[in-house]
Amino acid sequence: MIKNVLLYENEKDREILTQKSLETTAEESKQLIEDLRDTLNASKNGCGISAVQIGELKRVCIIKYNGKEIVMINPIITRTRGEVKSEEGCLSVPHLFGEFTRAQKVWCEYIDENGNKREIAEGGLCSRIIQHELEHMDGWCEVFSLVK
Repeated sequence: MIKNVLLYENEKDREILTQKSLETTAEESKQLIEDLRDTLNASKNGCGISAVQIGELKRVCIIKYNGKEIVMINPIITRTRGEVKSEEGCLSVPHLFGEFTRAQKVWCEYIDENGNKREIAEGGLCSRIIQHELEHMDGWCEVFSLVK
């Protein structure tokens, strides 16, 4: 089901968006993953969404990159390399974009939607999306700093 994306500029939404998300399991996340998938697919230009952005304080996100979808449950960045600056936006802060510095490449461990432990190493845009979504899970996203 398509859910409303919480907006940082809304005080009630901000209270949720700035809370730390809790670990969960693949089994507990089945409906949440479907809701995230539907909501992300309904967005015009979103490339990632975290559960907190639809009001669920669970460490779950979906990333769409290069025609593939990555469902991450309880992701943890285990290593980074390099730095890169690039423009970035956020579904929870529509119409605002800023330049932010992020790691050029990340290694990330997570559980997939079938409960399997996975590890990926990604650079470029996918690395940026992973870092952005994990920030949401920790209660802060750099793009929030653009809201006055």
